[in-house]
Amino acid sequence: MKLSDLIDPLMVLLSDAHAAEQLLDAADGQFERRAYIRSTMATIEGAIWLLKQTCLKAHAPRGAKRMSIAEYAMLSDETYDLKNNGDVRTSTKFLKLPDNLRFTVQICNRLFGCEMDLQVGAAPWDRFLKAVAIRNRIMHPKVSADFEITDQEIDDCKNVVGWFNTMFHDFVMQLTKNAENFKPPSEA
Repeated sequence: MKLSDLIDPLMVLLSDAHAAEQLLDAADGQFERRAYIRSTMATIEGAIWLLKQTCLKAHAPRGAKRMSIAEYAMLSDETYDLKNNGDVRTSTKFLKLPDNLRFTVQICNRLFGCEMDLQVGAAPWDRFLKAVAIRNRIMHPKVSADFEITDQEIDDCKNVVGWFNTMFHDFVMQLTKNAENFKPPSEA
């Protein structure tokens, strides 16, 4: 796997998020706020998916704990069951965004020797949870008021974007630094 396999798709997501941010800066209305939140949360979800793909394709360094079958299935967003005829049925596993992020970071840290810190229990993590709730509210509204994004909510979401981008950037830098520890099985 090349670093560009991680970076190139991320750049598409970041470009969309940047366009939504420019739209918001040009006209700070409710539509622009919702578009910004949808786009930035899609970027975070896409980045998590890319991290998971990186884990699935990676070779753990000598001595590192490999992933379990369950971890591999979760990284693949799959769950398994049996049909009445005894055949295996594979289904997509939909994970809650905060749980998915925590799981993925835990696996990345272990496989790649990185130190991504989600700051669970601190203000950045709390803002992230609020941003997820805002995104869920506008994506699955129950009443008309659910579409309204307050000034504080948009500020929280902007802070989440900065927090996540910094964390992801730091991961890529650590991954690049640690790359010499990862060799294909034929070289190990």
